[in-house]
Amino acid sequence: MVAESLPVGSPWTMALLAVLIAVELGLLIWALVDLARRPATQVAGGNRLIWLLLCLLVQLVGPILYLAVGRVKVSTTPETTEHGHAPAAADTLAAERLSWAAAPLYDTANGARGGSANPAAAVGSDAASAARGKAALAAAARSMATSGAAVELSAVRKVFGQTAALDGLSLSVPEGSVFGFLGPNGAGKTTTLRILAGLASPTTGSARVLGHETGGDTRALIGYLPDVPAFYKWMTAVQYLCFAGRLFGIEGAALETRVTSLLELADLRGVKTHIGGYSRGMKQRLGVAQALVNTPRLLLLDEPTSALDPIGRREVLDMIAALRGRTTVFFSTHILADVERVCDTVAIIDRGRIVEQAGIDDLRGRRGGLNRLVVEVDDPARLTAALTGQPWLRSLAPAESGGLSLSVDDLATAQRELPALIARSGLALQRLDSDELSLEDVFVDLVGKGRA
Repeated sequence: MVAESLPVGSPWTMALLAVLIAVELGLLIWALVDLARRPATQVAGGNRLIWLLLCLLVQLVGPILYLAVGRVKVSTTPETTEHGHAPAAADTLAAERLSWAAAPLYDTANGARGGSANPAAAVGSDAASAARGKAALAAAARSMATSGAAVELSAVRKVFGQTAALDGLSLSVPEGSVFGFLGPNGAGKTTTLRILAGLASPTTGSARVLGHETGGDTRALIGYLPDVPAFYKWMTAVQYLCFAGRLFGIEGAALETRVTSLLELADLRGVKTHIGGYSRGMKQRLGVAQALVNTPRLLLLDEPTSALDPIGRREVLDMIAALRGRTTVFFSTHILADVERVCDTVAIIDRGRIVEQAGIDDLRGRRGGLNRLVVEVDDPARLTAALTGQPWLRSLAPAESGGLSLSVDDLATAQRELPALIARSGLALQRLDSDELSLEDVFVDLVGKGRA
């Protein structure tokens, strides 16, 4: 009756168990010490060994019976519990049986994540707690469907002491996009991701994720990989992913399926080594897998391809590209080629402010009239001297393919005047091509201009 009246896991239950264990161990030790000291003539039957075995065996009967017949295997089907109501995550278990990589990560129509349990509802065992968790996620889904933006930052300022890491940062990330977040070291990228993940709060300004203020209910819908992920070194990859999945209320066959898929994705299936023995690249891939364990609506990745070898980088980038349209990926990196490969929208941050945000192709095409021409002549040195002082010329440098690379403000003027200039100089024009700006050119131009 006492055990039934105390909730499992409560402080009173744990205290009662501790007292019972202490009493039981005390009696056992007392009996064993007394048997060792007492002569056989003072023991009933004259045989101390029989009494010694009896004391030990009786201690083992309870644990043996419990382990043999006392445990009931947990079913992953949405059956009712002994308290008469369904588990909080029962409405998502059917989706859990599907491959998480093939199913939509989040169904905005009904607020249920494909293949994921509801951590907010799983916190409490009562129906009211489950209902509150489901209502929060459904509200986030409705807000998301209305706004169409997964991330909205408005005039966010974050101050550490006398230093402003973010200084009036405003940003909007469309739903379902793979969003590249670029900036030099110290520009405020990691601070921004920490605010979005609910690990820090803005000093001033507004930060909204999935239609809600950052923190609270949004954390259940976010996957986050920091730039230097930390792990329990004594765990294996399987143990760590199972641990992470259970924190989100995922159990049974659904968890096994999820972990197997993620290990395949991270190329860690079959690796038995403890995480403490992993290389940096292996840890990074495990970190990406952990960030996906709850099939998040918003995936925050801070430098996810750093320290990876070329094959590992390609695998991670292919995985990120496959998520386009199924979840929103907020992807911070210093590797510009990675952004060009997988991102459809990019923002460039410098000194805590957004200096540009656009689609990659649009960003290249409208970068303040900046264009590039590649020209080859028979005497590049004479052409360099002739170009000095031209108003439409911003800079020139040797081109990788040979000749000169010219950055110009007015492409049409340059294309008209350059051939005439070459003819007046008595040079032979061998090649004149327009050269598409890379994201690196745009990045250097924007950040360099901001620091001039």
